[in-house]
Amino acid sequence: MAYEKLIQIMRNFDEGYLYSLLGNLKDSLVEWSFDGKSLKIKQSLIDVIIAVNGLDLFYNDTFKNNFFLSLNDIKIIYKLCDIAKIHRIKTDDYYSLSDKLSKIPFKENDLYNYIIRELLLITDYEFINNTDDSNSEFIKNDVKGMNELYDYQYMIKQQAINDLDDEEKGLYKILIHMPTGTGKTKTTMHIISHYINFISKDKGIVVWIAHSDELLKQAYQTFKSVWYHLGQRDINIYKGWNGYPNEFNDGILFTSIQSLLKKMGKPIFDYIDKHATLIVFDEVHKAGASKYKECIDKLMSFQYDYSKQFIGLTATPGRTTTISKENEVFSGSFDHIIGIDVDKVISISLNKNEAANYSGSKEVIPYFQDQRILARLKRKVLDYDLDPSLISRLRAELKKEGYNDYSDELLKKIGLNQARNTKIVEELRKLDEEGIPTIVFACSLQHAQLLSAFLKILNINNSLVYGDMKNPYAREKAINDFKDPDSNVNIIINYEILTTGFDSTNIRCVFITRPTKSVILYSQMIGRGLRGPKMGGNPECLLIDVKENLNSYNENDAFKHFDEYWR
Repeated sequence: MAYEKLIQIMRNFDEGYLYSLLGNLKDSLVEWSFDGKSLKIKQSLIDVIIAVNGLDLFYNDTFKNNFFLSLNDIKIIYKLCDIAKIHRIKTDDYYSLSDKLSKIPFKENDLYNYIIRELLLITDYEFINNTDDSNSEFIKNDVKGMNELYDYQYMIKQQAINDLDDEEKGLYKILIHMPTGTGKTKTTMHIISHYINFISKDKGIVVWIAHSDELLKQAYQTFKSVWYHLGQRDINIYKGWNGYPNEFNDGILFTSIQSLLKKMGKPIFDYIDKHATLIVFDEVHKAGASKYKECIDKLMSFQYDYSKQFIGLTATPGRTTTISKENEVFSGSFDHIIGIDVDKVISISLNKNEAANYSGSKEVIPYFQDQRILARLKRKVLDYDLDPSLISRLRAELKKEGYNDYSDELLKKIGLNQARNTKIVEELRKLDEEGIPTIVFACSLQHAQLLSAFLKILNINNSLVYGDMKNPYAREKAINDFKDPDSNVNIIINYEILTTGFDSTNIRCVFITRPTKSVILYSQMIGRGLRGPKMGGNPECLLIDVKENLNSYNENDAFKHFDEYWR
């Protein structure tokens, strides 16, 4: 057990202090019981604290002080002081030395490397996000291999290449609109590879922009795979999540929009601006925020000795879920919108007689489900009693104009409902017993932590991830544990992080525990389970939804939602 030594030490903690470590989870956890199991046993209490916090506990000075006091061995304290280079005097006692040690920040240093690896025997912990901290790489090519596209992907690729190869289309902006799970990233990497091979001919930098390190790393891996087979030459690749080099050679840069914003006004940004020939923005519907737009406009505002072009990628191309001026402005900012025309795909994929007699769906999502590119969704609504006052508030906020979703305050209250959570946990236990990999979308951070804690009390392994986790390694490990078939983790609970770009082909159930009136958000959540057999996923995905989703969207709704803007 990874945390066995830490658990032994925490058994020496005062029980009152242990409960205080639960913070605002305390009342809900203490009141809750399931099959007679609860937090009344100290061991269960410690298990939950570690499950929710992990080694982030060491960011708390009071916890560190209790930890050092509970070691109960002055020789170990002396050793730790020596490692930390703390000068000891004769009047120093156990308490004063523990206090001095607790003031040392939790980060990579000799003290905490020793505590984690030698004292606690946790060998797989890292303070940094990546074992490879280089910010650039030289990628070789191997044109002997092939990396084929499906017909619909090839059609999108050719339309984009025709635009990129037109010298008169300087500062040209393209939007590529493809449903989640249909290979948007792979298709775009084929476009980029062709662009570098035959259009830019190694001149300048291609800049790939995303909103998170997870999205960047997935794009980077896809590019490496495609370029290895299709690249005509070796290429420089820059991993912006590890920082920027002082200057770039020709190649491709993967960077977050947040990193670019921090560099605006600095020489390195001007260098990127001057040498960028093609800019690609993943999940571009999020780019309308004023600061993001300012950054993109700056990159697209000048031409040097070459044309500069832009590709935006999205599965849900809209800024709001209602017909609005904002959506009109967003759609009108692109010179060419490239989508999927099922009639044209059928005419190419089938022979003339088969195409004439085709009787299947011509709507995009159902068509791809028929072709086993996307999974079919099997729906189940979770039923339980909810406070009538909360239902009334949901109905009132549903009708409120000018708000794209329910208020955070209401979502937090719903996430604390005991009867509702008991039903959710009961369902998750069944899914775990059946070995069904499940992604859970929680109402709030507190709700995500509660669900993770409830499962821990029942001895059900699970991963917990949320947007502001202090240690990026912990987030990465949680995700990797869920993806790893040998880890015995069937459930990943998340809040505000895995709605977009999270590709885990093992997902067989999407469990939505949060109500939403946003067709965009709903589409992004169910999209995590839409990858079909031809895309490495499953033929069918179970969708468990809560009954407060008074607007029940199907998987085709979001894709069609903004069609009137694109016609």
